[in-house]
Amino acid sequence: MKVAFVKPPVGGILGLEMLTFVEPLGPICVAACLEAEGHECKVYDLRIDGEDHGLALCKKFGPDVVGLQCNFTTERKRTLRLAQRIKRENPGTFVVVGGHDASRDPNWFNDDVIDAVAVGDGEEVMPAMVDAIQRGHDLATVPGLMLHRDGRWISTGHAPTRKNLDDYPLPARHLIEHYADHYYINFHKPLALMETARGCPFKCNFCSVWKFHESTFREKSPARVVRELQAIKAEAIFITDDIFWMNVKRGEEMARQIKAAGIKKFFTVQTRTDIICKFPHLIEMWKDCGKLAIFLGLESVTDEGLKAVNKKNTANNNERAIRILQDLGVGFTPNFIVDPAWTRDDFKRLRDWIDHTGAYNSGFSVLTPLPGTDLWDTAKEQVTTHDWEMYDIVHAVLPTTLSLDDFYKEYSALWRHALDVRYRYRGKWKTYMQLGAALATGKVSLNNVRRGLGMAKTFSKPETFLRAHE
Repeated sequence: MKVAFVKPPVGGILGLEMLTFVEPLGPICVAACLEAEGHECKVYDLRIDGEDHGLALCKKFGPDVVGLQCNFTTERKRTLRLAQRIKRENPGTFVVVGGHDASRDPNWFNDDVIDAVAVGDGEEVMPAMVDAIQRGHDLATVPGLMLHRDGRWISTGHAPTRKNLDDYPLPARHLIEHYADHYYINFHKPLALMETARGCPFKCNFCSVWKFHESTFREKSPARVVRELQAIKAEAIFITDDIFWMNVKRGEEMARQIKAAGIKKFFTVQTRTDIICKFPHLIEMWKDCGKLAIFLGLESVTDEGLKAVNKKNTANNNERAIRILQDLGVGFTPNFIVDPAWTRDDFKRLRDWIDHTGAYNSGFSVLTPLPGTDLWDTAKEQVTTHDWEMYDIVHAVLPTTLSLDDFYKEYSALWRHALDVRYRYRGKWKTYMQLGAALATGKVSLNNVRRGLGMAKTFSKPETFLRAHE
């Protein structure tokens, strides 16, 4: 059968693809499993093709099944609108929606134009579904689906048991090869996403990853990781694992095998500060694999703040890890959660922490109850809007203690302060000279630089965020 995967176009209030614009990893992983079963697959990234052109290409392909990925709550309306158009222009096409958000809250997608929602890992659900469609079998016998039947939504039961990640074929990157130069993170391109582990054993209340994976944690073997890296042409790799180096021995062995294979990449990883504090030698080992940058979900500068989101970490670990990374010369991006209940003193405490640590790359997410999280269960009666585009983690959808005007003045001041600290530590002209040098290599586009600098300036203005509330 012919299966097309369609990534919805850019949308939202601010377009958070300013600094990060990544490949659709989920669809190419599922497509690889389908191709292994003999099906023909295509991927259409409408963020790049544009909606009209991309859908015209899709129609020309003539798919029997169209899969739409809805990973983020902000993509809901775009996904539904796209499904409506696909169904209108191709009435006989079977439309299925998958991804994290769809799995978290499948009932939201109960619409006549959507034939099914895949709940769980697409690699487990989609091949069986496509096979059943091809054979004319009843889809009610395929586990892991929500089906639209006779005007109502029925569940086919729990998705199949999750397999060993090594058993899956390599992602079908050949399907997006023509898009490769468009994907980037910060100022690094081309960029590829890579998964070495799936799931998370922690239970932060604002996160749905552990719920999606039902508290399981699976890892690819170091040998499989090396094989996948050898197949990736891009020099910049963003490792999508929610917590890298969870298994320290495996982290060490991966570094050894990557180095032995002669692989040198620019790796961006996400990990916890307690892991860095306990095992700083991992940082040294991975520096030998090329260049390294680390994203740190610090969330709070106080133990009370960490406890409030069930982070299971300490403020002392956060600060110690920053010092370790600074001493080792490794770039890092800390991210903090800004609670709508904050007062001016809370904002000042965070600004003072950034001054004290010199963490000029800091980012700030507004505490947002996303459907499917523990936070949603406790706060859903308090949300001030169900405009899902507002759930982009830079807008307040819960009541604020300060007036909205004052809240966003303080929030935008955080972004402005981080930029000021960057210039203080690195120098304004040095920052621009480094960007100029990056441009000269051809690995960074002028458009990306403009977007990045534009984001810093845009987020420094309170009206940027207030506009959506109007």
